[in-house]
Amino acid sequence: MSRSEDAVRRFLAGEDDAFEELVRQWERRIYNLAWRFLGNREDAQDAVQDTFLAAYKSLGTLRNPETFPTWLYRIALNHCRGRWRSRSLHVPLDGQSGNGQEGAEGAVQTNDIATESRDQLETVDLLRKALGGVSDEHRMAIVLKEYLGLSLEEVADVMECPLSTAKSRLYHGLRGVQRNLRRLGAKP
Repeated sequence: MSRSEDAVRRFLAGEDDAFEELVRQWERRIYNLAWRFLGNREDAQDAVQDTFLAAYKSLGTLRNPETFPTWLYRIALNHCRGRWRSRSLHVPLDGQSGNGQEGAEGAVQTNDIATESRDQLETVDLLRKALGGVSDEHRMAIVLKEYLGLSLEEVADVMECPLSTAKSRLYHGLRGVQRNLRRLGAKP
């Protein structure tokens, strides 16, 4: 039994502190998912809070504690998708970010990224813009597979689609990112 599964079982048995353990175990992964999807630190932090609040409220409906990771990723992606749409965070390929900032100023500044060189930050910003220029479904597949390291089967589970659809979304999403990078002037 995994640590998450054990914590879910304890929470369902009435041990409220077990949820804090789940937050500690999953907060960083959910933040990484939200940041990769949204490309904005503040929105990613809000999406993480919304995700865990929704998870806390509905954890009692989870029938199989073994499926907690997939279930939590689905909740997070739904909050990211909603935040993306409601706040118009779509990043056009003309250099303007969806939050009114330009260029690298809109890039997320985290401790590990802040120590990288300016060229690396520009590359991160280009990738963020290119990823922001593909559809939600394509972006979700890319983030889940390439950034979070989920298997294609896990991607299909989280996205609630057949394996062939997950593969197609990943393929077409990566092709879209490549096209967007070319439009942005990135060198191969």
